Amino acid sequence: MDNHSLSWALVDQEAQALGAGRWQRLKWRQSGRSVPSIWRIRIVEALMKRGVAVSLSDFDRLEPLPGRIAA
Repeated sequence: MDNHSLSWALVDQEAQALGAGRWQRLKWRQSGRSVPSIWRIRIVEALMKRGVAVSLSDFDRLEPLPGRIAA
C-alpha cells in the first residue's frame, strides 16, 4: 500500500476500528459533509502509529461517495 495516500476504504477501516458506527461513516461521504475534525485527528494518529504518512488536509481531497461504505 502506498503509505502516502488516503482513501475512503482506509478511512472507513480505521474509523470502524476506532468505534465509529456504520451510519456515521456513511454520513461522512454524503454530499456537502466531511469527516469531523475529532475523527480526522483520531484516524491520522492511528494511521501514523502504523507508519502511514497522512495529514489532516488529505481528507479534503477525498471525493464524496454518497450512500455506501467505501470498498
